Amino acid sequence: MTLELVSLLATDKIKLPGLLYRPDKPSRQAAIWLHGMGDNGVFYNTTRTNALGKALTEQGIALLAYNNRGAHNSKRLRIADENLPEEDRVYQGGTHFEQISDCIYDIEGAVNFLNELGFRTFYLLGHSTGANKICAYHVRSVKNPFAKYVLAGPGDDVGLFFQELGVKKFWQALKYAAKFAQTDPLRLMPKYSGMYPFSVQASWDILNPDGAYNTFPFYEATTERLGRKPLFDEYKKIERPTLVIFGAEDEYTTTAGGAPNALDLMLKNTSNAMLKQNDFVLIPGADHGFHGHETAFAKRVGDWLVYG
Repeated sequence: MTLELVSLLATDKIKLPGLLYRPDKPSRQAAIWLHGMGDNGVFYNTTRTNALGKALTEQGIALLAYNNRGAHNSKRLRIADENLPEEDRVYQGGTHFEQISDCIYDIEGAVNFLNELGFRTFYLLGHSTGANKICAYHVRSVKNPFAKYVLAGPGDDVGLFFQELGVKKFWQALKYAAKFAQTDPLRLMPKYSGMYPFSVQASWDILNPDGAYNTFPFYEATTERLGRKPLFDEYKKIERPTLVIFGAEDEYTTTAGGAPNALDLMLKNTSNAMLKQNDFVLIPGADHGFHGHETAFAKRVGDWLVYG
């Protein structure tokens, strides 16, 4: 295995850093890793990222793990466009400003980068919010090159924030975010909202029960409806073979009543046709980030990509 520090361009020309793990033998297969919220960038979870790189390259699959525009809580990124004035070549990124539908630019940019290196078979792997991004990407992509998906620790962010904020604060925060999301998108949410220092555009994206972010609505499926959007709408539209994998002790599955229940909800919302292609796995003893179980997680992912 060889490891390179690389830089790629999203299709809207935002520069993103990454790590490319290559097998020792030439390969035309590559997996793309989408990390979760904030400081969950690939450079801060080196044990898991390296475990994935080792497991996949041993199976003859390269791994591109890169920081997407949602890495860090707040991060000013560069736009590589010489036609723009210097002062306009700055993009406000980070989880506190990100909109999930923009993931399509990052994913397409990663595919273009790998295509230029000669890779032709692609797999898309997402952890936590990265799993939400796979669903958001799938229903919006025009040319989808991915043969398989991996949804690792998919999360119910709307339900989790509803539990954390409480009924009154949740709806107040959503109303405030909706008021300014279009006219002043980078405005920070007020401290009393419970969403500070998120921007209004990110808060609207994360909290809106009918929005693109709400792809794994465990709370709504088990407790009460918060919106009108069909439950698991984007997930149900996926027709690629998919591995759904949780840590059995995932601390962010409370809205489902625990990881086994979350996995069961995913099973119940999978069509009979897709059940024949998909796999559903719990890693015993593992938490949301698979800490201490990174090797077992990575091996399961690598084996499934090859053998299904």
